[in-house]
Amino acid sequence: MPNESTKLDYPSTDSNTKNQDGYFQCGFCKRHYNRADHLIRHVRSHTREKPYVCDVCDKGFARPDLLKRHAAGHANDRDRKRKRSSSIAKQSRVSQACKACASSKLKCDESKPCRRCRERHLACDWQDIQQQASPDPHQDTLPEMAATENRHLDSMPSPSDVLSPILTPLEDFSSVSALMTSGVNLQDSVLSPVETMSSQQMPRDTGVSPNDHESAVFSIDGTFFPNFIPDSLIPSLSRYSDSDFPGVVPDYAQYGALDNFHFDLTLTDGDFSLIDFYNSHSIPPDVPDSRADTLFGTESGIGLGAEAYHRSSLSAYKPAREDHAFDDHENLSVPQMMNTPETSVFTNEPTLCDRLSPTTRDLILSLILEVSREATLSRIVRSFPGADLLDALVQQYFEHQTHDISAFIHTPTFHTNTEDPGILAGLAAAGAVRSSNPTIRKLGYALNEGVRMHLPTKYERDNTFIRDLRTSQTYALTIDIGIWSGNRRKTEIAESFSQPLITMLRRALRFRRSIYPVVIPLAEDVGNTLESKWRSWVEQESFKRLVYYVFLHDAQTAMALNVNPIISYADMELPLPASRLLWDAKSAVEWKDIIHAKAPPLERLPSLADLLRDMSQLTMLQDVIDTQLAASVLVHGLSALVNEYHRLKFISSGGSKHWHALVTSSRQQELDQALQHFRMVCSELKTGCRPETILIGEVVSMLLYMSLEELQLFAGREDKQEARRVYHSALEWIASSDSRQAISHAGQIIRAARSMSSGALTGFLAIGVYYASLAFWSYSVVSRANTERLPGQSESQNSGAGTTVFLDCDRGVEVSKFVTLNCGFPALHDSGRAVYLVNPAAIMRLAEATLHSDPPEKTPALVQMLSQLMRDLGNCVDRGR
Repeated sequence: MPNESTKLDYPSTDSNTKNQDGYFQCGFCKRHYNRADHLIRHVRSHTREKPYVCDVCDKGFARPDLLKRHAAGHANDRDRKRKRSSSIAKQSRVSQACKACASSKLKCDESKPCRRCRERHLACDWQDIQQQASPDPHQDTLPEMAATENRHLDSMPSPSDVLSPILTPLEDFSSVSALMTSGVNLQDSVLSPVETMSSQQMPRDTGVSPNDHESAVFSIDGTFFPNFIPDSLIPSLSRYSDSDFPGVVPDYAQYGALDNFHFDLTLTDGDFSLIDFYNSHSIPPDVPDSRADTLFGTESGIGLGAEAYHRSSLSAYKPAREDHAFDDHENLSVPQMMNTPETSVFTNEPTLCDRLSPTTRDLILSLILEVSREATLSRIVRSFPGADLLDALVQQYFEHQTHDISAFIHTPTFHTNTEDPGILAGLAAAGAVRSSNPTIRKLGYALNEGVRMHLPTKYERDNTFIRDLRTSQTYALTIDIGIWSGNRRKTEIAESFSQPLITMLRRALRFRRSIYPVVIPLAEDVGNTLESKWRSWVEQESFKRLVYYVFLHDAQTAMALNVNPIISYADMELPLPASRLLWDAKSAVEWKDIIHAKAPPLERLPSLADLLRDMSQLTMLQDVIDTQLAASVLVHGLSALVNEYHRLKFISSGGSKHWHALVTSSRQQELDQALQHFRMVCSELKTGCRPETILIGEVVSMLLYMSLEELQLFAGREDKQEARRVYHSALEWIASSDSRQAISHAGQIIRAARSMSSGALTGFLAIGVYYASLAFWSYSVVSRANTERLPGQSESQNSGAGTTVFLDCDRGVEVSKFVTLNCGFPALHDSGRAVYLVNPAAIMRLAEATLHSDPPEKTPALVQMLSQLMRDLGNCVDRGR
């Protein structure tokens, strides 16, 4: 190719011409192709490039299949005796000649300094050859370049020089556009202020990977390859890393080049096998990069939140000798002022008709004393809560359960003074930890410790309790209180104690359909017969709801702790719970009347597995099943599928020989479509969808597009070494459309959280808001670091120019354009003003305010810890600048 540069002659945007000629055009001979890989193969006929080199004899080939056929001839040559001599190997064209050899038009070699310069004691300079060979886009035209191409073929630079991925900002983009264009008149496009800058104004270093910023069908990074053509397919044209790329490639999607997606990119089975082979071999293993600290300082966000994480309860629990179950026993004593009916913590109308008697209170005290140390017995006896306070706590739990989607204890058949003291102590603990009074909350955790220690003794004393409903319900309450306590020790114990309950339920066949026979009252059923059928139905419905409650708890724990769930969605073959109206019936007669007032009950209610196969059953059967609970179960089942996707993605990366990278990509699209279908189904429910279910659905959607493990490591959850290890993965995520998908769902999490009542954001819902803030923080920190390295740009420019895209509103056209094309500046609403994501501290303050508005002393420990962590993460960015 001549050194004289060419001026681009942009093609017409006529749609008929594009459809007939193909979208990819050769810059040499003007031929069009429908597939980018066909264009790549054709361009090599002009450049004479043979990038596929045999590692035995150094012979080059233009196509990988020819190399494979040639390599088969070396299969039996184990000792490589037929290795070509170095003199023969030097006959192939080198990727870049030095200045001395190029000016003398003599052969150079790959080693630098080259042999000729070493022998003649010449300065072997090859760094600026690229710039000399770069064309100037303001002189000749493409026809002139094509006409002179054959005449200068012998003197043209090496193919890697012609198609080098190391481009200067605008000049070299012109040459790339000449080689491949989508038939769009770029001159007529509306450009953003950044895009209309001159080549002198364009920044030389963004620090952001130029590869596929907009998730487009093809990347404009100097290599004109579609995303599915891997880097190793053409080694001499491989995409450079962020730290190696000195120029800026214009945002191709902003020019309108992606307005038409009718590309014919159909691949055959052979294409998929070849592409996946190179895809799996092109990803280097994670190796700590020593250049990270020098290329990017602390402003890049590596491990900025390490100190914040170490102060929070999300860090690993380090047991100490003084840590034990009896630490909380001092909290079993409450002040006398709280033991009177006048100061009862419960002021609403009681949900249960029975009031807890002093005799029952003494049975609860006896249970606690059995697991207490002798030295504390007298104090516990003197100050243990009275019957009125314990009754108020039990009543408070049942009042909460009336609004809870996953209620699993049947209120009409629960009689306080005839129940086991273990379940009463567990219910009192569950009611106490929901109190706004810190002293009452401490009492709840102390009661829960006593119940947890009592259960193993109860099981060992009589093994029949393994199948007992009330004991299993007590166990479920205990692990739920512990896992969301905000205390590292209690969380770890609750996590480890989850397995036995699940095992007992599974071994009792409670996950199977066969153990739940259909119970239907007949018209002539009255008296004891009807009462017996009702209580039989209540017991098996209670077991069903308990199993689904444990399933929800297990799925939420898996997402909160980033571990695999214990229960598989495929194991959940039991039928879904019946409608909430039947569950809330206060008597056998009312239960019978509700059943006969509706259509005859189905002989076979669907299971979770059935819903995953066909989500439309949720709307078709919404008068028969508990739709709100079923919707919650369904989205938690989808969370298990997302968890599986990330595990498969993990083993299919880094040069996997057995797992196809294209499969994981298509799996992500399937899951995204499934979650979209779930949202559509929920919108068709008669009663709508509860805000907590919407929030969890958005959390699952967000986790589909972000690696929670890597983002937390990047933020500093473990140490800076681990943060450095995942640094480039975080950069790749920020530069891809996955990050924009994730933060768009994070915005919807904030929106759903705002719609919930005060104090409702506890447990996993609070974790979900924290995950949303982590997505914002990661996106903001890296984007801000990249922006600050751009000369002439500032934070105010980023937040003040262009379209503001609010992520916490309805997902409209602006949000879709931002996700797909990276158009606009993402922001959240805050009291009528916009808070842009380029401001990490402000974003974290907004997320913290969304999480809770109560004073710290009235806020649960988990919420306090998450709020402090978000505050620290926001503040550490300013300190690290």
